[in-house]
Formats: sequence, C-alpha cells, structure tokens
Amino acid sequence: MPRASTPLFEDAIDVPLWLEADRHTPYAERVRRDRDIGRRISQRDRVQRVRSWWLYAAPDTGSGPGARLERLRTLVTVGMAAVGGVTGVAVALAAFAYDGSQPVNVVRLLALLVGVQLVLLALTLVLLPGRVPGLRRIQDLVAALNPGAWAAGVFRKLAHTSPDVTRLFDRHAAHAAYRRFAKWQLLYWAQTAAVAFNVAALVAAVMLVTFSDLAFGWSTTLDANPELVTRVVETIAWPWHALAPGAVPSAALIEQSQFFRLDVSSVAAPSPRALGAWWPFVVAALMTYGLMPRLVLLAFTAARVRAATVALLLEDSQVTALVDRMATPEIETAAPEHDDAPAVEVGAAAPAPPRITGSAHALIWEGSLGLDAARQYARERLGLDIVGIAEAGGGSALTSDRAVLERLAADVAQTLVVFTPAWEPPLLELLDFLAELRRRVGAAASIVVAPVPDGERAVTEVERATWSSAIARLADPRAYVETGTV
Repeated sequence: MPRASTPLFEDAIDVPLWLEADRHTPYAERVRRDRDIGRRISQRDRVQRVRSWWLYAAPDTGSGPGARLERLRTLVTVGMAAVGGVTGVAVALAAFAYDGSQPVNVVRLLALLVGVQLVLLALTLVLLPGRVPGLRRIQDLVAALNPGAWAAGVFRKLAHTSPDVTRLFDRHAAHAAYRRFAKWQLLYWAQTAAVAFNVAALVAAVMLVTFSDLAFGWSTTLDANPELVTRVVETIAWPWHALAPGAVPSAALIEQSQFFRLDVSSVAAPSPRALGAWWPFVVAALMTYGLMPRLVLLAFTAARVRAATVALLLEDSQVTALVDRMATPEIETAAPEHDDAPAVEVGAAAPAPPRITGSAHALIWEGSLGLDAARQYARERLGLDIVGIAEAGGGSALTSDRAVLERLAADVAQTLVVFTPAWEPPLLELLDFLAELRRRVGAAASIVVAPVPDGERAVTEVERATWSSAIARLADPRAYVETGTV
C-alpha cells in the first residue's frame, strides 16, 4: 500500500537522497521495480509520476531530512512574517506620531510608508531577471542586502545537514536548479516580510485613526504651493479616484492644511475634524503602492518557488535515471548476432538478464571497450540492446569526432550510452564533447555515461563519485552516470 503524500519540497529533498543510497541495488532489479511501479501510475506529468513512484517505492520510509527541512523552512517563513509585522507597526507608530502640538505631516508619512517601499520595490525588480550583463554587481549587492538573504543564512545555520542540501539556498551554487531555487526562495521570504509589514502598518493606521483623534497637514521646505500639491495628490490618487472619491483630498483641504512648524497658527482649517479628512487618502496610498504590489510579488515568487522546486526534483541526475527506468518497455529479445558474439570479460562477470529493458545507441570514448564487449556490457549491466555504435576521442582526428556527432544527431535516439574508461579522470576534452553532443541531439535524449573498469573488477566508489561529480558540472539534467551495479 502506498503511504500518504508528502509536500513537494520534502520530496525534492528525500527522493534524490533515497535514490543515491538505492544505487547499490542491482541494476536489473531497479529496472524491474521502477518499470512495474510505472505501470501502476496513470499520470503522464513527469513530476506527478515521480512523486507517485515515491509513494509506492518506499511505503515504510519514515520522516527523512526533507520533513525536517520543510518544518524549518516554514518556521523561517513565519519568522520573516513576524519580523515584517513588528517592523510595520513600529514604522507606522513613528510615522503617525501625534502629540497635539502640530498635525501629522502627510509628506513625511508618505515618504516613510510609501516612498521608501517604492525604492525597495524597484531594487527587488532588479533581481527578477537572470544575471544581466552590466547589472551583476548591483544584483549581487541588492541580493546580499535583501532580508531574504538573511533568512537564508539563518536557515543554513539551523539546518545541520549535508553541504549538498544547504547549497539549495546558495545563489552561487554550481547546479543551475539550486541557483534558481535559492533566488526565488530568497525573494519569497523577502516578500513575505514585506506583505506582513504593510498589513501591520495598515492595521496600526486604522487603529490609530479609530481610537485617537489624529490631525493631518502637509509641510515641506521645497517651494511647493497648494496648486502644485493638489496636482501631485490627484496624480497619486488616480488609481482609486473613481472607486473611492472620498479618498481624494479636495483642493480646499490641501490649501487649508498647509502648516509651518515655526508658525503655530499657520493651519487655517475650519475645524480639527476637517484635518482628519486626510486619512482615507493615506490608507488608500498605503494599500495601492505598498500592499498591493507586494501581494502581486508574493504570489509571483510563490509560483516561481514551486516551479524551482519541481526543477530541483526533475533536474537531479538520479531522478532522470529513474524516469528513464520507469519508461523502459519490457522487451523480449534473442538477437543471435549478439548472443553468438565472443565473450569478452569486462569487470565482474554477471549473467545476462533474460529480458532487455530497451534499446540505445552507444559511443565508445577513447577505446574503453571493444565493439562486442560494449554490446555485452550494455546487455548484462544496463539491460540495453545496442542498435548502433560509434567511436570517438583518444587518437581520433577532430574531423572524425565531428562526423560522429553528426551521425549521432541524425539517429535521434532516446537513450545514448557513452562508455568511458573508469580508471581515467574525466578530461575537459570529453566534457566539451558531451556538451556539444547535447546541443546536437537535443534536450529530450538521455545521455548515460557508463564508466567501465579495466580487467576483472567492478567500478570503485571513488571512480563513480569522480565521474558523477564531473558530469554534474555540465549542468545537464538529462545526463547521468550509471555503473550498472549487478
């Protein structure tokens, strides 16, 4: 029986970790298990298929690191909301401060509650696009000063988990999916604090207006006459002038509420009650230019965080391999030309599986295997029937490698196995070749890098880790390492 579903972020953490530990399971067993589970899943969406697979594959798995990190992420979000709320109340109390000697200066009030926020909003918009040439230093500075970056720092300190997981909140992580998630999570936390700030400031403003007798006026050192101020106020109030005309101060009120601090008799309003007529305008301005843009940004960043979390899950190389295994058809084959080929010992011998999971094209890099040995290795270790083989690298001429790339691109295979010598370190020449290969074959094909050992031994853990790390640097979500554990 499948277990109860878990949050997407929790799955994005736990599934890759579980698959990393599961690689010690014999490859043929993994294929059969994942293919059988895939048949039970009706959803066609990749993320839904992976999450449904997780419910079936590990029904007895308890709470893993993902559940703890999800709780911590929620705690940090609540903390950011609390900080924003407290700050909003404090700023509102300072902006609406009134001791009865002089009116609350609307100019100062709007500067504190609206003007500063518009500047911060503009700086936030600088972070929304990707890395823009010419703006990178500004983007880095804004990101470092962003409250969301402080929240990410707190998260990393409290997480107490592996460095690979904490890199999820590093905007400069090597993995593209990590960088995207860190960016949008940072912005989401910042918008959470900003929305809480505005809500708290609005509540404080309404409470002050309701339970105290505030008087408003305007004053500035600038040479601003009432006619100019009236035009400015009408421009600010344009978004709501038709819906709430009472929240647009009249020209008479603007003229009467001007005051100068050195002249206590400068306010010529007919009554103190009239001076309170500014408050609908102030509240409407705070809602329009403070709260509403932040709500829009919060909804936008929440959607982007979800998309980035999906990418965290699907762009993991282990998950890519899982999706490939789930999609493999069960093929019965008895290809005589392969069965009759002379046996070539490669690594620890393993009995050929009775069923082939699919077919693939193959590339032998630097003569790591002979042609027949490559077919045998693919059948025994990967459950794949090789339908076409090419060779590249090593002493091959550059023109020969280019011809191989064109040939592989023309074949348009769904799976391409690249055999490499496990005992040699991944060189830049191969990584460049794989990058160009991806460009030629397109984004849909899976590139399976299969390091093969020399002699009668298995691929060591050090060799596997070395190759996995090198392929990860390609930032190619559909390229992964498979040693074919048997």
